[in-house]
Amino acid sequence: MFSYRSIYTLLLITFIFVSGCKKFDKEEAIPVYIKINQSFLLCDSVSQGSSRHNLSDVWVNLDGNQQGIYELPVTFPVIAEENHQIEIRPGIKVNGIGASRMAYPFLNIFKIDTFFTPGNIMEIAPVYTYNSNTVFKWLENFQNNGFTLDRMTDSDTTLEITVDSVNPQQHYGEFHIDAVRKNFQYKSAEAYNTSTVGSTVFFEFDYQSDHPMYVGLVINKIQQSVETVLIVLNPHPQSFNHIYVDIGSTLLQNPDAVDFNIVFGASLDEAEGYTTGNGKIDNIKLLHF
Repeated sequence: MFSYRSIYTLLLITFIFVSGCKKFDKEEAIPVYIKINQSFLLCDSVSQGSSRHNLSDVWVNLDGNQQGIYELPVTFPVIAEENHQIEIRPGIKVNGIGASRMAYPFLNIFKIDTFFTPGNIMEIAPVYTYNSNTVFKWLENFQNNGFTLDRMTDSDTTLEITVDSVNPQQHYGEFHIDAVRKNFQYKSAEAYNTSTVGSTVFFEFDYQSDHPMYVGLVINKIQQSVETVLIVLNPHPQSFNHIYVDIGSTLLQNPDAVDFNIVFGASLDEAEGYTTGNGKIDNIKLLHF
């Protein structure tokens, strides 16, 4: 004979079992997977320079709502069906620092209207173009007989144009330092007026080096010029690396500056065991709004 306590316990167990079944019976949404392996930059080589880039991230919106920020290559799920718009902003590592990322403001958003079928994999390869408001203040790709950099007083070695051994159509600037010629230092031939560049100013270029090198500014004021190092680049000897350097934040810290030059430099680090150093630079761009 069942007691009231036994009946209550049986009913409770039945309720829990039924509730649990309902939870398990509920169908889960099937996502669409978006796969992005790489991005592309489309630009005019004469007025906008090289199409080489290092756009490492994608900032993804779905119908205007933030979906996520992802490092490439990436495959990520999206819960959506039927027609939607995807917006993809290109992302960079500011000054080459992985912890400092941003959507690169000089490039247009890549947009696509597409149909989402749950369970499918959608492959996208964003193609970016420059924003029409972007000002290309300085372009240098070493394709001409001369180049737009000047040797500085402390430099005891020179920058020379080298023809690439694999692709003779490709030229770049190259320098060499050793125990006799220890210092390399060149600056942009033109000093750029700070009143014309605004606060969003970036400097991007390719480099390849088996020795540390640095990028900095010569900030010219009314009574003095001050050289400041922006970043020190670790050796990258196997191939060219493209980097994006923030200049605007440094200029904001120097409101009394009249103009500035961009500086490339390297000094033989004998304390770290270096006896020689070789460096290459190419595809220089100075951009602002």
